[in-house]
Amino acid sequence: MENATLSQRQFLSIVIFTTISTAFYLLPGVLIADAKQYAWLVPIWTGFAGVGISLLWLYLASQYPKVDLFQISHQVLGRVAGKIVSIFLIYQMILICSWVINNLNDFMTITLLTHTTDWVFGACFLMIAVYSTIKGIEALARTTEFFVPLLILMIFLFFSIAVNVWDWSHFTPVSEIDWEGVFPKSSFMIAFPFMDAFTFIMIFPYVKEKPGLVYLKGSLIGALFLSAVTFLIIGTLGVSRASHIAYPLYTLSQELELSPFLEHIEGGISIFWLIFVFIKLMFTFYCAVTGIAQTFNIQHRGLISVPLAIVILGFSQSMHQNIIENIEWMKKYILQQESLVSVVIPALLIVVHFISRRRRT
Repeated sequence: MENATLSQRQFLSIVIFTTISTAFYLLPGVLIADAKQYAWLVPIWTGFAGVGISLLWLYLASQYPKVDLFQISHQVLGRVAGKIVSIFLIYQMILICSWVINNLNDFMTITLLTHTTDWVFGACFLMIAVYSTIKGIEALARTTEFFVPLLILMIFLFFSIAVNVWDWSHFTPVSEIDWEGVFPKSSFMIAFPFMDAFTFIMIFPYVKEKPGLVYLKGSLIGALFLSAVTFLIIGTLGVSRASHIAYPLYTLSQELELSPFLEHIEGGISIFWLIFVFIKLMFTFYCAVTGIAQTFNIQHRGLISVPLAIVILGFSQSMHQNIIENIEWMKKYILQQESLVSVVIPALLIVVHFISRRRRT
């Protein structure tokens, strides 16, 4: 483990940024298509459900303080079984990084830079992720902290401008809640983005105090923010239109007008979103590299970072052919996949922990 210290504010910023990340742009349209004018309720209930599931990992972290995710698995399961679990967790982190890059490529080629080869965006982001990983977790935390006031200002300006085109009629007619759309169809949001808690256990040892409480607070803030964004999109674009657009937030930012001479602010809003994506990619990539270094006793992160970045770039190119495939896969399979690392593995570790403790006593 590196010698680093994170403040509660820095850790809170990382949790919020990572939770919002790609969900900020990708999910609102999908949720509105399923739950109609009640889609803003989905991030709230899925946020609470995801946080509830993450209590499994938080319990393990409380029983093994000042050690990270991979050290917990080694201490509970032993050397061999612990390495097997660690490899699976590393693989899941690599998949998350690849999916983030895939989402980034889809967004950039559909909206801003339609004639640019999609792998270029992922390669640029991964180069920065490699550099930040070599520098360490403190550099990542300070970068996140630097962007916080800028993003708060951007969010305030965006919401202030969007309110001018608000129309309450988009929430009418007020009918019975579509429970199937709000709950079963939207349950995938429990996994994305609220079941990535296992990655945050990696930096719990660096947080000065109460990392579990800070994580819970950051996740709930992220859930409320996603709910507010979905509510804003419904009130400005309407259910019918927003549900047929791949990126309704981008469309909304295209149509906002601050003044007659300042229009089309979608570039600024997109940069704002790319910062969220950048922080999530950097953080998850750092966790994957650190996990590989610990599992295979490699001293220098630089020896791992560059080859891993190439692997992730290749994975990202082969995950989904287009955004439609991406959304369909997310709705059908992501909850089951994330449940393995967020429910099955921590539950197994807790059971083994209790058995070992009983034998010792």
